[in-house]
Amino acid sequence: MSGLSTLYFPAGALIGLASAAPVGPVNLLVIQRTLTAHTAGALLLGAAGAVGDALFAAAAAFGVTAVAHLLADHALVLRLGGGLIMLAFAVVIWRSAPKLRDDEHEGSVLRMALATLTLTLTNPATILFFVGAFGAVGFTGIGHDSPEHLVNASLVVAGTFGGSMLWWIIVTSVARRLRGRITDDHLRLLNRGTALALGAFAIAAVVSGVIAK
Repeated sequence: MSGLSTLYFPAGALIGLASAAPVGPVNLLVIQRTLTAHTAGALLLGAAGAVGDALFAAAAAFGVTAVAHLLADHALVLRLGGGLIMLAFAVVIWRSAPKLRDDEHEGSVLRMALATLTLTLTNPATILFFVGAFGAVGFTGIGHDSPEHLVNASLVVAGTFGGSMLWWIIVTSVARRLRGRITDDHLRLLNRGTALALGAFAIAAVVSGVIAK
């Protein structure tokens, strides 16, 4: 991708959606909060996770010029490597077995939101995911200082936040409707669907990289 393009926002949204979707600690917190308390509080927790995702996207999108040149010079390698990294994520997610615990998290929503943000920012898997995702999508040239590239980078970050928030809206809406009925099996099926989608994204990245060569 190069130049000012309306594709930067939806591409960022897809990355944000894929980053938030795997059932992990943040998803469990949001689901638990929705099932045991109010949806608004659960959305605040999701928003904290979305802010963390956006910060990772900003770190990559507004990278130094050397990083931008590295992406441009090794776009094919990064696309293939990114696809393989995401494929590995798909395998790990497929094999995981998330459980919805019965214990209720106490404390104020704001403290829980801060903990959720910290949890997102200190997760090394999230960092690796964004490195792989940006390499697979082929974001190049958005780390320069020209107004056009700054706009592109801003669109990626905004899209990442929007995609992540979309996921939390979906999660809280579904959990609210399934109060009293959601089980570990539902979480397992959600993980399987996420793994399949991520695997398809990874395969598409690898195939497109080979074709581009």
